Amino acid sequence: MPLKLNPPIQFHPASSHSHRYRTPSQNYQNTLYHRMHNQLTFIRTLPSPFFNNLHRSNPNFIGRGNRSFRIPKPMLCSSLNSHSGGADDDSDGNNNANGTASFRNFKFNQSTFLASLMPKTEIGVDRFLHSYPHYDGRGALIAIFDSGVDPAAAGLQVTSDGKPKILDILDCTGSGDIDTSKVVKADPDGCISGASGASLAINTSWKNPSGEWHVGYKLVYELFTEKLTSRLKKERKKKWDEKNQEEIAKTVQQLNDFDQQHRKVEDAKLKKAREDLQNRLDLLRKQSESYEDKGPAVDAVVWYDGEVWRVALDTQSLEDDSDCGKLANFVPLTNYRTERKYGVFSKLDACTFVVNVYSDGNVLSIVTDSSPHGTHVAGIATAFHPEEPLLNGVAPGAQLISCKIGDSRLGSMETGTGLTRALIAAVEHKCDLINMSYGEPTFLPDYGRFVDLVNEVVNKHRLIFVSSAGNSGPALSTVGAPGGTSSSIIGIGAYVSPAMAAGAHCVVEPPSEGLEYTWSSRGPTADGDLGVSVSAPGGAIAPVPTWTLQRRMLMNGTSMSSPSACGGIALLISAMKAEGISVSPYGVRKALENTTVPIGNSPEDKLSTGQGLMQVDKCYEYIQQSQNIPNVWYKINISQSGKTSMFTFTPGHFAFSF
Repeated sequence: MPLKLNPPIQFHPASSHSHRYRTPSQNYQNTLYHRMHNQLTFIRTLPSPFFNNLHRSNPNFIGRGNRSFRIPKPMLCSSLNSHSGGADDDSDGNNNANGTASFRNFKFNQSTFLASLMPKTEIGVDRFLHSYPHYDGRGALIAIFDSGVDPAAAGLQVTSDGKPKILDILDCTGSGDIDTSKVVKADPDGCISGASGASLAINTSWKNPSGEWHVGYKLVYELFTEKLTSRLKKERKKKWDEKNQEEIAKTVQQLNDFDQQHRKVEDAKLKKAREDLQNRLDLLRKQSESYEDKGPAVDAVVWYDGEVWRVALDTQSLEDDSDCGKLANFVPLTNYRTERKYGVFSKLDACTFVVNVYSDGNVLSIVTDSSPHGTHVAGIATAFHPEEPLLNGVAPGAQLISCKIGDSRLGSMETGTGLTRALIAAVEHKCDLINMSYGEPTFLPDYGRFVDLVNEVVNKHRLIFVSSAGNSGPALSTVGAPGGTSSSIIGIGAYVSPAMAAGAHCVVEPPSEGLEYTWSSRGPTADGDLGVSVSAPGGAIAPVPTWTLQRRMLMNGTSMSSPSACGGIALLISAMKAEGISVSPYGVRKALENTTVPIGNSPEDKLSTGQGLMQVDKCYEYIQQSQNIPNVWYKINISQSGKTSMFTFTPGHFAFSF
């Protein structure tokens, strides 16, 4: 039974959006202000203690942010442990309090360094895949609720068994929608009038039995991210300035030549001619000061070829060469899920896009990402690099669908309508998992229309929902919604291992044991829940969109720990399906929370780490041994003194509210 769509829906009262990730520069940032919808969200962040040891003059320092990274020479680290990616289980050493083996004087080689950039050993992925190499996510389908996934990004084309990686790409926000309800017909010369007013030549080889062409247009900057728009404006301004300076120089030369030829200007015509040259020069100089780039417009044409709806774009305004980007030269696209093809606007922007047609050709959706965040998240969960397996995501055999919930018009903020559409898409595609690395604070935990729909998706349709706990630690009760405050969602905290500290962060003296990032949000929630379910590695160097002009980027946050955990669960689902074990969100959650490795030694550490660091191999052993135990979910409503208490119970999880 499909979910009911009931827009508009507010995600949470008095909430302000945020991605659950931190760029490297933010690790050293004490205060971050974020203004959205006239609300000022104050987020206090503190650097992890070991970041104080960062040696900025280290010759092996790895470029971060928008810089590429290189493999350094072997670097001496104080210690690394087996659950932190520093060594294998069969290495010898002394066990520490967490049951992990510590090793002194460990040196990075190429393999261990690359492994630290995409951490998987920490959660037992290497051990699991060593025992079950074919259970690498094959058969598992993940819905990525995020800012959009770039189908051209590194490692996101095919799975480990050769299947398409991305099955569908959707813009659930409507930010890329174009009204194409206007219908025109071609003139005798084979041209149509575009929605922008431009005359567009139609390719005579395109099939269109009806002869009707739906037209629309959109300013391309409305489809691009702020960073990409800024880069394009700078490059376009530079080219414009060069041409403008050429015209200024030419006009100055003409004015000088005029003065040389006419020493005395008494004739009225000559006076007017010189005045025109001077006015032209003044205008050229003045227009440089008042320059404003609204962005080029892209004409879109939609038609039905007798089988599917086709789309073509005219992008001449984006090209320097007038012969490039013509409508007739465009290779027509159709809905992404049908042919899984994408386009690129121009070489200058390098921005990929896909299309989807709705309402019998009257609405065209051009899907672009609203930030690199979603692609990075997808890469952590499922990227497949046959040429460099150590950079694979956690579940390289898994497939995914991209549900863009970050609205480009709102700075990539999610909306209730977009979230609802994404849930519907996940159910219609029969996904096994949902990863949502989005969230914000809330006054009312486990409450709201979206939470009700999530409960339906999990309890009725049996999807496993994984989400970030938040980056607002180390204060208590800072877990965000929905990941840390919703009973049906598995909330993930962010863990950092010694290998990650040394490799990704270039810490000269990393901690002797793994620990939770200090900015990872903590419980408990207002209704008494722990808040964080389990923890997973909260940082990685993973793929980013092609428009960033780089292949990978380092990001940190619970946005990164969530897809790491989600990928680990995809491995479990792959194994369970192959072995004929029934997949239950309750059974998987129970297994996750009962097979963790504790992080820290004090009881209150669980408020940060949840039950501990998840272990995929141990979790699967638990599932195998407990597969015949029934999984039960139920609610208990108790009325007392005019008040009603509601108790919700799932295996390994209990919460109540009044």
